[in-house]
Amino acid sequence: MSTVAEPMPTGRTRSVRPAWTRNLFWYGLLLLASIVTVLPFLWLLMTALKGPSDAVFGFPPQFLPREPTLANFTRVWEQLPIWRFFLNSLFVAALTVTLNVTVSSLAAYPLAKMNFPGREVIFYLLLATLIVPAELTFIPGYILAVQVFQYYDTLWALIFPSVFSAFNIFLLRQAYKTVPNDLIDAARIDGANELRIWWSVLTPTIRPSLATAAVFTAVTSWNALLWPSLMLRTRELYTLPVGLMALRGMFTADFRLIAAGAVMVIIPILIAFIFAQRYFVAGLSGAVKG
Repeated sequence: MSTVAEPMPTGRTRSVRPAWTRNLFWYGLLLLASIVTVLPFLWLLMTALKGPSDAVFGFPPQFLPREPTLANFTRVWEQLPIWRFFLNSLFVAALTVTLNVTVSSLAAYPLAKMNFPGREVIFYLLLATLIVPAELTFIPGYILAVQVFQYYDTLWALIFPSVFSAFNIFLLRQAYKTVPNDLIDAARIDGANELRIWWSVLTPTIRPSLATAAVFTAVTSWNALLWPSLMLRTRELYTLPVGLMALRGMFTADFRLIAAGAVMVIIPILIAFIFAQRYFVAGLSGAVKG
């Protein structure tokens, strides 16, 4: 009597678990990371909404306010010229983003698409500057601002030192490298010079990466505190982070007002990021692929 051998199980037959069970770990990890990321902002918002009878510090900590109120935001608005601070921050951030992205893209183009002696050396020297903490440049920057360029106590003192960004040059160089050389060769055959190629051919192609660089630069400029506090002495020139330092007294501080002011600083840049999120993600993915 002959027996028929049973077929050996294959990889397809062994993998019978549903997809949601295989992804359960990753979903849980992403959920945990989201909670850790969002919780500080929620705590800040709840503190800003607390009334006088709600405890800011205590054990166990009180997360939700018993008497939520918007009075803290009103007091901050009345005590400080928030609108003036907001316009100063907007002016500095807009000019910094425009100049920084333009200079970074102009510097990244030859590093990505032109062949010249020392190109790789220059690129790695630029990357080496990322190792240097920004605080180490404040002393020579302060001397240059006061004694050489004489733009101390002006908003230009916040703009000019931020025109250059090694990180944005790296980001845009990686994006430029993903553009086929055939497009550049075709433009050169048509008689376009390098500046026209950069503006008309490459810049529209890497628009998501440009948006990513703009978001990074805008967030950095909007949240800057130490350098603006060194450069600005006139109250009418304060940016939002510097102006909100006035909410802290020498011996006492109302942390409800500080939290309300911090929320007022965060909300504009958060709204801008929400609108630019699609370009931000596409720009980062393009740079990683490059």
